[in-house]
Amino acid sequence: MNSDIIIFGRIVKRYKMSMKDIDDLNEKYENVKKQLGSYGTRLAGRLKSELNFTTILEKTSSFKEITKHVLDYQKTCVTYKILKDTYNLDIQSCWVNDMKEGEYNPPHIHHNATGWSSVLFLKVPEFVDDTEEDVHHKFKDGQLGFIGVDGTTSFYVEPKVGDFYIFEARHQHFVMPFKTKIKGAVRRSMSFNFVATEIKP
Repeated sequence: MNSDIIIFGRIVKRYKMSMKDIDDLNEKYENVKKQLGSYGTRLAGRLKSELNFTTILEKTSSFKEITKHVLDYQKTCVTYKILKDTYNLDIQSCWVNDMKEGEYNPPHIHHNATGWSSVLFLKVPEFVDDTEEDVHHKFKDGQLGFIGVDGTTSFYVEPKVGDFYIFEARHQHFVMPFKTKIKGAVRRSMSFNFVATEIKP
Protein backbone atom coordinates (compact mmCIF):
# COMPACT_ATOMS: atom_id res chain seq x y z
CA MET A 1 0.00 0.00 0.00
CA ASN A 2 1.45 3.32 -1.09
CA SER A 3 1.19 5.73 1.84
CA ASP A 4 3.18 8.08 4.00
CA ILE A 5 2.58 9.84 7.29
CA ILE A 6 2.94 13.42 8.46
CA ILE A 7 3.13 13.93 12.23
CA PHE A 8 2.19 17.58 12.62
CA GLY A 9 0.86 17.63 16.17
CA ARG A 10 -1.81 15.32 14.74
CA ILE A 11 -1.59 12.45 12.30
CA VAL A 12 -2.15 13.12 8.60
CA LYS A 13 -1.69 10.22 6.18
CA ARG A 14 -1.40 10.49 2.42
CA TYR A 15 -2.38 7.63 0.14
CA LYS A 16 -2.28 7.29 -3.63
CA MET A 17 -5.43 6.29 -5.50
CA SER A 18 -5.11 4.74 -8.96
CA MET A 19 -6.14 6.67 -12.06
CA LYS A 20 -8.74 3.96 -12.67
CA ASP A 21 -10.38 4.90 -9.35
CA ILE A 22 -10.06 8.63 -10.06
CA ASP A 23 -11.64 8.21 -13.50
CA ASP A 24 -14.45 6.18 -11.93
CA LEU A 25 -15.22 8.90 -9.37
CA ASN A 26 -15.05 11.71 -11.93
CA GLU A 27 -17.32 9.81 -14.31
CA LYS A 28 -19.87 9.01 -11.59
CA TYR A 29 -19.86 12.63 -10.46
CA GLU A 30 -20.29 14.03 -13.98
CA ASN A 31 -23.19 11.65 -14.60
CA VAL A 32 -25.16 12.67 -11.51
CA LYS A 33 -24.06 16.20 -10.60
CA LYS A 34 -27.15 17.85 -12.09
CA GLN A 35 -29.28 15.80 -9.68
CA LEU A 36 -27.13 16.41 -6.59
CA GLY A 37 -28.18 18.87 -3.90
CA SER A 38 -25.94 21.60 -2.59
CA TYR A 39 -24.00 20.90 0.61
CA GLY A 40 -22.70 24.45 0.85
CA THR A 41 -24.82 25.59 3.80
CA ARG A 42 -22.99 23.06 6.01
CA LEU A 43 -19.50 23.96 4.81
CA ALA A 44 -17.03 26.79 5.35
CA GLY A 45 -15.90 27.14 1.73
CA ARG A 46 -16.20 30.36 -0.24
CA LEU A 47 -17.14 28.59 -3.46
CA LYS A 48 -20.31 27.98 -5.44
CA SER A 49 -20.17 24.27 -6.23
CA GLU A 50 -20.18 22.02 -3.14
CA LEU A 51 -22.46 19.08 -3.97
CA ASN A 52 -23.69 16.29 -1.70
CA PHE A 53 -22.15 12.98 -2.84
CA THR A 54 -22.97 10.90 0.27
CA THR A 55 -25.40 8.42 -1.30
CA ILE A 56 -23.20 7.92 -4.38
CA LEU A 57 -19.81 7.19 -2.80
CA GLU A 58 -20.53 3.66 -1.56
CA LYS A 59 -21.88 2.71 -5.01
CA THR A 60 -18.59 3.47 -6.78
CA SER A 61 -16.05 0.80 -7.65
CA SER A 62 -13.37 2.90 -5.94
CA PHE A 63 -15.09 2.63 -2.54
CA LYS A 64 -13.36 -0.69 -1.80
CA GLU A 65 -9.93 0.93 -2.16
CA ILE A 66 -10.99 3.96 -0.12
CA THR A 67 -12.12 1.61 2.68
CA LYS A 68 -8.73 -0.15 2.65
CA HIS A 69 -6.97 3.19 3.16
CA VAL A 70 -9.29 4.16 6.01
CA LEU A 71 -8.58 0.83 7.73
CA ASP A 72 -4.85 1.42 7.34
CA TYR A 73 -5.25 4.90 8.84
CA GLN A 74 -7.09 3.39 11.81
CA LYS A 75 -4.24 0.91 12.32
CA THR A 76 -1.83 3.85 12.47
CA CYS A 77 -4.08 5.44 15.11
CA VAL A 78 -3.86 2.18 17.10
CA THR A 79 -0.06 2.26 16.83
CA TYR A 80 -0.02 5.80 18.27
CA LYS A 81 -2.63 4.82 20.92
CA ILE A 82 -5.29 7.20 19.57
CA LEU A 83 -7.61 4.21 19.04
CA LYS A 84 -7.69 0.95 20.98
CA ASP A 85 -8.62 -1.11 17.94
CA THR A 86 -9.74 -0.83 14.31
CA TYR A 87 -13.44 -0.27 13.67
CA ASN A 88 -16.12 -0.24 10.99
CA LEU A 89 -16.22 2.72 8.63
CA ASP A 90 -19.35 4.82 9.19
CA ILE A 91 -19.48 7.67 6.67
CA GLN A 92 -21.50 10.63 7.94
CA SER A 93 -21.29 12.89 4.89
CA CYS A 94 -19.50 13.21 1.55
CA TRP A 95 -19.30 16.07 -0.93
CA VAL A 96 -17.44 17.19 -4.05
CA ASN A 97 -15.96 20.67 -4.40
CA ASP A 98 -15.47 22.19 -7.84
CA MET A 99 -13.33 25.17 -6.87
CA LYS A 100 -12.74 27.90 -9.45
CA GLU A 101 -10.34 30.80 -9.76
CA GLY A 102 -10.55 33.20 -6.81
CA GLU A 103 -12.49 30.79 -4.58
CA TYR A 104 -11.03 29.44 -1.34
CA ASN A 105 -11.66 27.61 1.92
CA PRO A 106 -10.91 29.55 5.14
CA PRO A 107 -9.43 27.76 8.20
CA HIS A 108 -12.02 25.34 9.58
CA ILE A 109 -12.64 21.95 11.15
CA HIS A 110 -15.15 19.24 10.17
CA HIS A 111 -18.09 17.44 11.76
CA ASN A 112 -17.99 19.33 15.07
CA ALA A 113 -14.43 18.04 15.58
CA THR A 114 -15.77 14.47 15.86
CA GLY A 115 -14.16 11.54 14.06
CA TRP A 116 -12.03 11.89 10.94
CA SER A 117 -12.07 13.64 7.59
CA SER A 118 -10.49 13.26 4.19
CA VAL A 119 -9.58 15.05 0.97
CA LEU A 120 -9.10 13.26 -2.36
CA PHE A 121 -7.93 15.30 -5.36
CA LEU A 122 -9.86 14.42 -8.53
CA LYS A 123 -8.82 17.28 -10.86
CA VAL A 124 -6.03 19.84 -10.55
CA PRO A 125 -5.78 22.68 -13.08
CA GLU A 126 -2.58 24.44 -14.08
CA PHE A 127 -2.15 27.39 -11.74
CA VAL A 128 -0.68 30.75 -12.74
CA ASP A 129 2.57 31.33 -10.85
CA ASP A 130 3.24 35.06 -11.18
CA THR A 131 5.68 35.30 -8.28
CA GLU A 132 9.17 36.65 -8.82
CA GLU A 133 12.00 34.12 -8.86
CA ASP A 134 13.41 35.22 -5.51
CA VAL A 135 10.04 34.85 -3.72
CA HIS A 136 8.85 31.60 -5.32
CA HIS A 137 8.64 30.04 -1.84
CA LYS A 138 5.61 32.29 -1.25
CA PHE A 139 3.59 30.63 -4.03
CA LYS A 140 0.96 28.59 -2.18
CA ASP A 141 -1.94 29.09 -4.61
CA GLY A 142 -4.44 26.22 -4.62
CA GLN A 143 -2.58 24.34 -1.90
CA LEU A 144 -4.15 22.54 1.05
CA GLY A 145 -2.86 23.84 4.37
CA PHE A 146 -2.90 22.23 7.81
CA ILE A 147 -2.54 24.33 10.96
CA GLY A 148 -0.42 22.89 13.77
CA VAL A 149 -1.82 22.29 17.23
CA ASP A 150 0.12 25.33 18.46
CA GLY A 151 -2.04 27.49 16.17
CA THR A 152 0.96 29.38 14.80
CA THR A 153 2.51 27.05 12.21
CA SER A 154 1.12 25.86 8.89
CA PHE A 155 2.07 22.97 6.63
CA TYR A 156 1.14 23.09 2.95
CA VAL A 157 0.61 20.23 0.51
CA GLU A 158 0.50 20.64 -3.24
CA PRO A 159 -2.67 19.15 -4.74
CA LYS A 160 -1.95 16.21 -7.04
CA VAL A 161 -4.56 14.07 -8.75
CA GLY A 162 -4.95 10.80 -6.85
CA ASP A 163 -3.51 12.04 -3.55
CA PHE A 164 -5.84 11.06 -0.72
CA TYR A 165 -5.38 12.62 2.73
CA ILE A 166 -6.97 11.37 5.94
CA PHE A 167 -6.83 13.39 9.16
CA GLU A 168 -8.69 14.13 12.38
CA ALA A 169 -11.90 16.14 11.92
CA ARG A 170 -10.66 18.57 14.61
CA HIS A 171 -7.50 19.33 12.63
CA GLN A 172 -7.82 22.89 11.30
CA HIS A 173 -7.13 23.15 7.58
CA PHE A 174 -7.74 25.51 4.66
CA VAL A 175 -7.34 25.93 0.90
CA MET A 176 -5.59 28.89 -0.73
CA PRO A 177 -7.21 30.74 -3.67
CA PHE A 178 -5.60 30.56 -7.09
CA LYS A 179 -5.53 31.78 -10.69
CA THR A 180 -5.72 29.33 -13.61
CA LYS A 181 -4.14 29.34 -17.05
CA ILE A 182 -7.37 28.01 -18.62
CA LYS A 183 -10.45 30.09 -17.86
CA GLY A 184 -13.11 28.10 -16.00
CA ALA A 185 -10.79 25.23 -15.06
CA VAL A 186 -11.68 23.59 -11.73
CA ARG A 187 -9.74 22.21 -8.81
CA ARG A 188 -11.94 19.23 -7.92
CA SER A 189 -11.74 17.44 -4.60
CA MET A 190 -13.92 14.95 -2.77
CA SER A 191 -14.19 14.94 1.02
CA PHE A 192 -16.00 12.80 3.52
CA ASN A 193 -16.37 12.69 7.29
CA PHE A 194 -16.47 9.37 9.11
CA VAL A 195 -16.64 7.96 12.60
CA ALA A 196 -15.47 4.59 13.88
CA THR A 197 -18.18 2.20 15.06
CA GLU A 198 -17.24 -0.86 17.08
CA ILE A 199 -16.93 -4.15 15.22
CA LYS A 200 -19.28 -6.55 17.00
CA PRO A 201 -18.46 -10.29 17.17
